[in-house]
Amino acid sequence: LLALRDVMHRADMFTRHHVQMEPLSVRERMSLVLSAINSETFTDFTDLFEVKEGRLGVVVTFLAILELIKGSLIVLVQADAFGPIHVKAASG
Repeated sequence: LLALRDVMHRADMFTRHHVQMEPLSVRERMSLVLSAINSETFTDFTDLFEVKEGRLGVVVTFLAILELIKGSLIVLVQADAFGPIHVKAASG
């Protein structure tokens, strides 16, 4: 049994992992967010998310929003603590 266990352990070391691309892209989602908002009116933060995409979709959208904020391409506004968050494209 010990010999078989050692052989199985060595065989496990040669198994291959299949790495595949995720179907969601942060860059692509950044473009979608920018096309969903404008600089004239505010959009609800929650309207930018597709919950039917699950957790992965929510995370990718959130990362896209953070990248757009970092690049000063969008503005987030929250009037009250724990109040709704509104988004609009940065003017200029």
